[in-house]
This record gives sequence, structure tokens and C-alpha cells, in this order.
Amino acid sequence: MKSQIKYILIFSFILSSFSGVKAQPKLSIDLGLGLYQPTLDGFDNIAFPAETFFNRNLLLNYGIYYEFFSNARIGYNTFTSFDIGEFVFDDFNGAFFRTIHYRIFALETFFRWKPKIELNFTLSPVWGRGSIQVDTKPSDMVDDWNELLNNFGDESPMEEMGATDAMRKNWIGYTGIIGIRYYLSSRLAIDLKSGFLNNFYKEDNWTLYGEKVKGPKMKIDELPIFSLKFVYGIK
Repeated sequence: MKSQIKYILIFSFILSSFSGVKAQPKLSIDLGLGLYQPTLDGFDNIAFPAETFFNRNLLLNYGIYYEFFSNARIGYNTFTSFDIGEFVFDDFNGAFFRTIHYRIFALETFFRWKPKIELNFTLSPVWGRGSIQVDTKPSDMVDDWNELLNNFGDESPMEEMGATDAMRKNWIGYTGIIGIRYYLSSRLAIDLKSGFLNNFYKEDNWTLYGEKVKGPKMKIDELPIFSLKFVYGIK
């Protein structure tokens, strides 16, 4: 991983030595899809919705960027994985919804290789967040959530709960991404990126109603990632 960062930094330095060939909008928004392949051991059993391309490999992607220098942008970019279906365990059956957000606080350098072609690079911190929600009946809420926690290997049952029905976890990480952008017009472009996503995630210390609980095992470090998105510039 250190060698990846070294090569990416060298590439970024080369890009930063070039000036933009043509003026472009300072503010831009983008929307697209990403692709990666995590290992979500905590969800790989019959109690959860079956593994599919959509709930494992597909990422929804959106972001907003501002060009603060002739060949540099800052922005906020989010990749989101989601899963929805039914959680089934013994005599409990309830609606299940899971999201994993990879929120990137991006610093991007770029240069125009040709009038309509741009090369860009991002090396940025990641703030990850996982959320798991299960629809339960008020009278059975504690028992239903304990069934889910036992499935993750947490043997310390919850005794009482409040009104919010979700467990959450935050972590940090970093990403390095290289991209190529083709401008269809002065405002609209297609952007293709590839790189890596590294998260320092551990299944301990999820939060459920103020209590620390054990969450699902997930291997989400050293992940190759790809994205394709449309970019719209706002002058």
C-alpha cells in the first residue's frame, strides 16, 4: 500500500506542473456509479438477504467540487452501498435495511492533456459510516434486536431500548484515485476513475441506543474501486 501511495504522489506532482489549457466552470456536481468487491462475512448467511451484485458490488456515487486553483479542486464525494430485504431468524421476520457510506473529503489535482481530455488524481481521507435498521414490533423490540446481535456473535443482550431503531458505526480511512475526464461540452463531462479504498474498520463498538455492541465482520481494506460518472459544471 505504501508503494501505491508513492507512485500516486509522483503522478500527482507531474500533473501539478501543467496548467489548464482552457477555462472551465469553478463549481461542479457529479452523479454516477461505482464498483468494488468487499468481503462482508457478517452478512453471508441465510438470515440476511441473499448476496447479489447490487447489494455487494454496486456503489451509488455523487459529489460536489470547487476549483480553487488553476489545476486543483476541493470537494465532497460519497460512495454508498445498500442492502434491503428481510432478516429471518428462528421465529423473527422483519424488514432489513443496511447502508455503508464512504465519504471522501477530496483534494483533486488535474491538467488538460488535450482541449477535451483531462487527467486527474485524488488522494484524500475517508470518513466511513455503517447503518443497520430492522423494523420490529414495539413489544418485541428487545428480543428481535438481540436475535440480530447474536447473529453477529455478540453474547451480551440488550435489556431495554428507546425510540430510534438503528445501529451505527463510524471509522476512518483513505483513498487514492486516478481518473480521465472527457468534456462533451463546456459544462458536461464523463469521468472514469480507478484506484483503491482503504478503511480501518473493526466490528467492535457499534452503537445501538447508546450501548456499545458488536457488529458484522467486514473486510473493507485495500479495496480496488472503479467509478463512472457524469459531471456538470456550474459557472
